[in-house]
Amino acid sequence: MERSERSILKDLRDRLHRYPELSFKEFKTAEIILDFVGDVIKNKSEFKVLRPFKTAVAVEYRNGREKGFKIFRADMDALPVTEKDNPVISENEGVMHACGHDIHMTVLCGLIARTAQKMPHENILFIFQPGEEGAGGAKGLIESGFFDDYDVSGAYALHVTDDHKVGEVASNDSILFAIPKEVNVEFSGKASHAAFPEKGCDALAAAAAFIGDLESQIRKTVNPSEVFLAHFGKISSGTARNIVSDKALLEGTLRAFNSEVMEKGMGVVKKCADLAAGKFGCSSKVKTLGEYIEVRNTPALFEKLQGVCKDIGYSCICKNGELVGEDFGYFTDRFSGIMFWVGSREEGREPASLHSESFFPSYSSIYTGLEIMWKLLH
Repeated sequence: MERSERSILKDLRDRLHRYPELSFKEFKTAEIILDFVGDVIKNKSEFKVLRPFKTAVAVEYRNGREKGFKIFRADMDALPVTEKDNPVISENEGVMHACGHDIHMTVLCGLIARTAQKMPHENILFIFQPGEEGAGGAKGLIESGFFDDYDVSGAYALHVTDDHKVGEVASNDSILFAIPKEVNVEFSGKASHAAFPEKGCDALAAAAAFIGDLESQIRKTVNPSEVFLAHFGKISSGTARNIVSDKALLEGTLRAFNSEVMEKGMGVVKKCADLAAGKFGCSSKVKTLGEYIEVRNTPALFEKLQGVCKDIGYSCICKNGELVGEDFGYFTDRFSGIMFWVGSREEGREPASLHSESFFPSYSSIYTGLEIMWKLLH
């Protein structure tokens, strides 16, 4: 007796979850995907497996004559999180699929398998993209020229979340994900003994002044109707309790819904850093580590998503954009596209947050995502 689609995909999800890998190190992950895809597309000339760069895997399906290609994308990488107490535990210590990318990949593999079985008259690119977690995977893939030879009619992606129950879908016809910018602010001063503070320049004090002044400077500069968030969650400074610190490093994230507001907010951060440094005879440097662009949905595709959910019997919630980031924005910047949330929380279970050690989306979210993607394909 042949195994059911659900059983096969459950096993695939478990395997992907056991072997998580960080950005651009997804070699085992790619191997698992290639093994699965190789089995389901065997001897079917309509399919072609491609390797755009590094650990990326792309599967081309041509069976739609002059139709444009639809892109279905899943991210591959995991996070530096130590997992415990979940139904399946990572075997790569200190690394975990804490953002649901194992679900995303399983949905995409299921979509390939169903396509191989049904052979629809469509042209499709299935994209397994590495390096989503701040590593520039989507940007690199778009800029590589890989898509230049394809006439793309639309790009589709999903993201699981415990904020919604299984059977709920959420998206909108505008901006769904914000622009995140990761920044470091470094203060350089001069060390001295605490008994002679006048001989030093206190970098730690400058960092404290920066944190204390930043929010008021933002309120004075950025219009309250323009959403801008600046959060610094880590500080490193000092060598001993009785030494004036000569270095202080603040690590933070900035969030906004459009590039103009982000540029204005970044200006505030730089100005505030300079002012704080000047108070204590220090110098400051602001360094950008990484930045996405906003995920902007195409209204017609959101309308299509609503119709699909209605046909299947899922609740489709129109949701405001949130200050989280996702590099699928590089796809929606170039192509018509849509991203949507898929509920992953079973009834009666407490929600777990993305990137937490307890985030383990329900298996049912695989089948929700697959049914929606299959309908969107048509």
